[in-house]
Amino acid sequence: MRIEKLVIYGFGKHENVTIELGSGMNVIYGLNEAGKTTIQQFILHILFGFPQKNSALLRYEPKSGGKYGGQVQLLDERHGKCTIERVRGKSAGDVTVRFGDGTVGGEEKLKELLRQYDRPSFEAIFSFSLLQLQGFEKMDEDELSRTLLASGTTGVDVLLQVEKKLEKEMGDLFKKSGKLPQINVKIEELRNLETELKAERERIAKYAPSVDRLREIDGLLEEKRRQDRHLQEEEERLALARQIQPLLEKKRSLELQLAERGNHSFPVDGVRRYEMTAGKLAESKAAARRLEEDLAHVESQMAQKTDADKLSQLERLLARESEWHGWRASLGSLLEENRQLTEMKRRLLDRLGIDPDTEGTLLQADVSLQREEELADRLRQLEDNEKRINAVQYSLEESDREWRSLHSELHAHERSAPSEKDRELAEQWPIIRQRLAEARAYLSLGGNQSKSNEKLVLSAFLAVAALCIVYGFIQAQWLIVGIGILVGGMGAFLHMNNRPSSDIDKVREMESYVAAYDGQERHYEELAENIRLFRVQEEALKGGLEKAGERRQVIEAEMADLQTRKSQLSTDLARFLRDYGISGMPSMTIIPELFRMSREFQEVSRDIEINAEQLATLKRNISERIETAERLLQKQVQPDHLYELLRSDYLRLKRDADRWKSWAEALDEQQAKLQECCNLIKTYENQISSLFSEAGAATEDQFYEAHNDYQETVLLKRQLEDVHAQIGVQGEIDAQPFRTDTEWDEQGRMIRESREAIAEEMEKLVEEKAKLVHHTDQLLNDETLGHKQQLLEIKRAELTILAKKWSERKAVTEAIRQTMDELKEQKLPTVLQIAAGLFHRLTNGNYNSLHVAETGHFQAVATDGSYFPIAELSQATKEQAYIALRFALADSMQDIAPFPLILDDPFVHFDVERQSSMIAVMEEMQETHQFIYFTCHADRLDKWKDATILNVSELGSGKGAVVF
Repeated sequence: MRIEKLVIYGFGKHENVTIELGSGMNVIYGLNEAGKTTIQQFILHILFGFPQKNSALLRYEPKSGGKYGGQVQLLDERHGKCTIERVRGKSAGDVTVRFGDGTVGGEEKLKELLRQYDRPSFEAIFSFSLLQLQGFEKMDEDELSRTLLASGTTGVDVLLQVEKKLEKEMGDLFKKSGKLPQINVKIEELRNLETELKAERERIAKYAPSVDRLREIDGLLEEKRRQDRHLQEEEERLALARQIQPLLEKKRSLELQLAERGNHSFPVDGVRRYEMTAGKLAESKAAARRLEEDLAHVESQMAQKTDADKLSQLERLLARESEWHGWRASLGSLLEENRQLTEMKRRLLDRLGIDPDTEGTLLQADVSLQREEELADRLRQLEDNEKRINAVQYSLEESDREWRSLHSELHAHERSAPSEKDRELAEQWPIIRQRLAEARAYLSLGGNQSKSNEKLVLSAFLAVAALCIVYGFIQAQWLIVGIGILVGGMGAFLHMNNRPSSDIDKVREMESYVAAYDGQERHYEELAENIRLFRVQEEALKGGLEKAGERRQVIEAEMADLQTRKSQLSTDLARFLRDYGISGMPSMTIIPELFRMSREFQEVSRDIEINAEQLATLKRNISERIETAERLLQKQVQPDHLYELLRSDYLRLKRDADRWKSWAEALDEQQAKLQECCNLIKTYENQISSLFSEAGAATEDQFYEAHNDYQETVLLKRQLEDVHAQIGVQGEIDAQPFRTDTEWDEQGRMIRESREAIAEEMEKLVEEKAKLVHHTDQLLNDETLGHKQQLLEIKRAELTILAKKWSERKAVTEAIRQTMDELKEQKLPTVLQIAAGLFHRLTNGNYNSLHVAETGHFQAVATDGSYFPIAELSQATKEQAYIALRFALADSMQDIAPFPLILDDPFVHFDVERQSSMIAVMEEMQETHQFIYFTCHADRLDKWKDATILNVSELGSGKGAVVF
């Protein structure tokens, strides 16, 4: 494919410019801002369409506002000569493709001509500039390898763009050490929630230790009671040991003491029972105090009970919220519809020209289909009559024109009438012509013919005359008929005038006659024929004029009848329209529209009435709803915030009701527990009272004194019995060390102090147990943990959705990488082989080839076999590798995409030698490829041998580029 000519109508700074290009190398030179890039973009815009106005690409519309667009004329191996024209139109412009065989096409034909390539695909292979090459300096090894791979393989650049887009989206979703990506944010939220949940669980976890502590307290209480019993037994043993010393003294002492004390009663195991009961009583009282405090707190919270009736009414109102919003929406739509209907009604009255005060007439009018059919029939009759009038009027005008034309022709014909002399000559000419014919016949026959010859001549004349007459009548040739009559007359004349005379005189007479009219026959014949034709035409014109007058009279009579019919029909129609409030006679074309508008007016009026009823109902419902809400809320509310306030108040009351319900349940439970504690307290107090009664004591001190007295009495009795037993069996009693009374008292005191300490510890344990019971009950009723667990599950579900999105994009990027690997394996080797040769030449033999490592990175192979990563090469060498791959790809696709190569000054960084090598390569390739090379460097123009060099700096309006 070769671009032969560019015709720029208006594009950027260029207007009315024509540029002719060569088939090989084309160097387009110009100073800065001369318009080189504008021409390059012109080619791309015409081939692939104008970019959209919101696109990053410039549209290059003419500043002067002239015609936008132009032509690209090219020669294609498959389609021949083609002209692609694109001008301002739709977003991408209106394109027309004209082929050499005369066929014309649009976008589809253009796509076929361009081998289905779009602009990005074309620019990825056949068009590049210095701007793309300058970006190599900032690229790392991966980016360089990807860019070179895209240059050497078709389609990879699109995949790379998609991959970059997906990687960006993946980065927006998740980064390993990021904080802002969505997944990172969700993970941080989950961590915070899990921390809060852990703290909540730790708080809840205190429930089990509390329960364990309760069990432990029960065990400790039991252990303390066991220790107390053990100490009591120890005390008894000490007392027994003390009593057996000295037996005899003590017996007397005991007996004396017993005698002094008398008999004392005390409940069996009374102290242990009392202390156990007292401990339980203390526990119950402590629990009762806690319960009373809780009850007081709950009762204080329940002092203000929620209004259940108000809550129920609010709930019913909230259940009908959709109805309220429906009313509001319907009210707005009805108001808007009513406004539109009122406006439509006003417009209809204005169009109908009816006074609003008299619109009742129009509302009462019959607009049924029968009346519409009747109106249509009247209009049809009037229209038919009008058509007939127009036809008759046309006929009348035609008749007038015909009459005037005939009259003019008749006057003109009369002005061209022959003179009287010509008429006389024409009238005498038949006689003269007959005599002239006789004279000539006589002279030709010599006058010596016999009678038989005369008869023969006469017969010949008559036969010729009959033949001419018959033929003239058949062919309507009146001149031939006249000749036939003339010949017959000549024959008759010869026969009648065949009298004897002198032959010489006769001959002389005939010769003189012939000489008088010789040579004038044609003139006289034409004169006679003209006069005959004049008379025929005159008669025809007079007859036509008379007939035209008769036709005109008939048409005028018909016109009068039609006008009468029209007047009658118009009167009937005006009477019909007055029933609808329409005065006068409007145009025939708008009468059906007036009837339609009358019907539409009635429909609009009915719709307005219906809307008014619906509006009244809606306003009444809305007003009632607002009154109900204000009564419940005890304040005025705006309709826009009605349900927001209702919902807020409902939620507040609902929360209060729920709290009150939970408090009521807690109150019932605490009251039951308190009642149970009170019952236990009463039971324990009754048991203590029973013990006091049995001991004959009123107070605890008296009980203990009674117990002590009883114990001492029992002890004395036991001691006495023991003494008696020991006295009886002294050998069986172990000897006890001698102790003084002080020592015995000290030992007893220590045991009592131990028991008192145990009693204090038991009381503390009972109080701690009551507190733990209250704490565990509160933990059982706490729902914070459940809410946090639910929120944690929601966040986990959101994280799962985001992770799924990230996984999908990750899978697509992996598929793209796999596709790129396949493209490298399938398409890249051939291109790489061609590019290696070009790279070797462009680097003046410093590098042998280009190589793709297993890691996917491009490497340059030096002449000594060393491998250099592309990133380590100089900027110019990187660009040469890029250009070699581009040229190799374009060369490998010559059969399927034979497009020209468009280069925008890409050799800036090349030294003189490599620039010469580049020019040599391009000159070799121009045999099969067309190059369009844009540059602003004048020193490079003389380095091209067979190139078409164009100077765009001197482009002017209506001129082509200057060719050197």
